[in-house]
Amino acid sequence: MKKDLTTLFTGRHCTFLKEVDSTNKFLSSKLRQEILPEGAVVRAFAQNEGRGQAGTIWESASGKNLLLSYLFYPRFITPKHVFDLNKAFALGVYDFISASLISDVAIKWPNDIYWKKKKVAGMLVENSMNNSMLNYSILGIGININQEIFSDKLPNPVSFRQITGKEYDLDEVFYSLSSFIESRYLQLKSNDLKKIEEDYHSALFLSGQWAEFEAENQIFLGMIRRVDDNGKIVLELKDGQVREFELKEIRFVL
Repeated sequence: MKKDLTTLFTGRHCTFLKEVDSTNKFLSSKLRQEILPEGAVVRAFAQNEGRGQAGTIWESASGKNLLLSYLFYPRFITPKHVFDLNKAFALGVYDFISASLISDVAIKWPNDIYWKKKKVAGMLVENSMNNSMLNYSILGIGININQEIFSDKLPNPVSFRQITGKEYDLDEVFYSLSSFIESRYLQLKSNDLKKIEEDYHSALFLSGQWAEFEAENQIFLGMIRRVDDNGKIVLELKDGQVREFELKEIRFVL
């Protein structure tokens, strides 16, 4: 029996496009023209200008994967605590993928989702600030579902199908994803920040392990200790130093 959408609001107002440059850009433009309900989503069959964090690209075969952007109005979050929203969104995607793939799933800081050492999903969160208030947030997500062949432009992609050998119904995985994201968003709205913090850190890729990183044109060993309230990654170095890095200041050497 085919599953159905069980959320309160997430994913219930859906715009489906055959092709678009970017679901985030389309949703942002649509929002300037009309009032949309919380949880509204844009889904695309194909996307030709998909974007990720720090200017990275997101490439997807037409009709094979989940390409979508959700709209939320997290006006209960102050700009100072905006990374809590990022953590909740990342956990929603992580929860969905963990439920599907069972093991070896992690959040690679700040919000890519990895299976082992390969990227299965990426997110791009774009927030609109109005004075001291978070006006709205657009959560763009790309998840590799049924794609079997990837171009050489992408360093380490993997899909659900490559991992499990199964083909997935994209509507059903969309319904499931929407449910997991809504659950974490409502958890954030209820101010359960401690649980979100604990879960995010326990899911972090390579957390508590010595791993190679590159910063300032040098490769070095570091251990992830935490991600601070502003979203900076905090590393312990071999010489005992503790350093913080912004997203564009450091990269994982995998």
